[in-house]
Amino acid sequence: MEPSKSQPSRETVSTAKGLLEQQFGGPVRLGEGHNLRGSNRSKVYRFSVLDGPSGTPTSVIVKQAHSTADAVYDPNKPGLIAWTFFNEWASLQFLSHLIDEATGLPFSPRFYGGDRTIGVLVMEDLGDAKRMDHYLLADDPAAAEILLVTFAATHGRLHALMAGLYTEFTRIRDPLGAISIGTDEFTYEWFASVLYQVAETVGITPAPGVDAELAVLKASMQNPGPFLTFFQRDSCPGNCLYIDDKVRLIDFEGGMLGHALVGGVYGRIHFPTCSCVFRMPERIPLRMEAAYRAELIKGCPAAADDTLFYRAVVEACAFWMLDLYQSFPLSKLLQKDFMVEGTTVRQRLLMRSELLMQATEEFRHLEAIGATVQAIATKLRDLWPEAAFMPYYPAFRS
Repeated sequence: MEPSKSQPSRETVSTAKGLLEQQFGGPVRLGEGHNLRGSNRSKVYRFSVLDGPSGTPTSVIVKQAHSTADAVYDPNKPGLIAWTFFNEWASLQFLSHLIDEATGLPFSPRFYGGDRTIGVLVMEDLGDAKRMDHYLLADDPAAAEILLVTFAATHGRLHALMAGLYTEFTRIRDPLGAISIGTDEFTYEWFASVLYQVAETVGITPAPGVDAELAVLKASMQNPGPFLTFFQRDSCPGNCLYIDDKVRLIDFEGGMLGHALVGGVYGRIHFPTCSCVFRMPERIPLRMEAAYRAELIKGCPAAADDTLFYRAVVEACAFWMLDLYQSFPLSKLLQKDFMVEGTTVRQRLLMRSELLMQATEEFRHLEAIGATVQAIATKLRDLWPEAAFMPYYPAFRS
């Protein structure tokens, strides 16, 4: 009998059992696997551990790469599913031994083993902890603000530690394979074409100097210099667990080397890869950024230089603005808006346009890109008056 879509296959169960036996040095007996929230790239199960050697946990999480009609898991070829699966494998394997000094625990779930052939990972079960988005959608503004600042500081510590250890991460990641997704995503050659296409669609001419600034932005993303580190890339409220007053991070499918501030501006630019997005009171992203920077400086001294740091902030915000243009083509947004967990893509685009413009003006960097984005947003506000207002997270509405 074939398993249902909600049940793990016998091969998955057998593989997970074998990985745990190898990790803990003796026979392991697993209970039934329960389907958890997955994605179109992976399936996630929780297994109880009925019996095992001393030190074996009472439950584990098993994650399996999931092939679809549009994308097949092939460990030997570039592709999104293999790329995200191996990113998570390498991230968890490395971070299992990297302790957050604030908690005395690893930043991520502990890694118990992986099988490359069928695409299975076994990791620590952190339980049914509350995610950060639960606090943002609740009614306790003080608790939400504290957690947001703690979240930012946690990423600052992670980036600071990894700034000196990224070569050790590559020693784990590169041999796994699929080190690219098979596109030019990380060459950043698309920056100019995306911005010009959006400008043309709304009938504006990019500001003078924009080409030179796009070249600066591309060079910064390709070669972050002192800001090169490992980062989660999907640093969302839903990927941050709050357990006994301690933050643990989950979901490292995007875990990779790159520019630290691409992860460091998640507060300022308002969670660019996340589904749960509303506005925050202005003081909170600034507190988040200050907490992040204070921790980052410990492993990345360049972050103490105001000019270098805030140029990097602006560049990371510009990156996320262009990424939004690419992810949601304006030709489609002009025809239809898309609601995602309470706010729309049009609202997010207009809000982030405003935030980028403010950053480019305040720090006097990439001002032509900022002016171009602002001119685009001005045209779009006229077309989308209903999208001009972005509500606050429920925690901050009182």
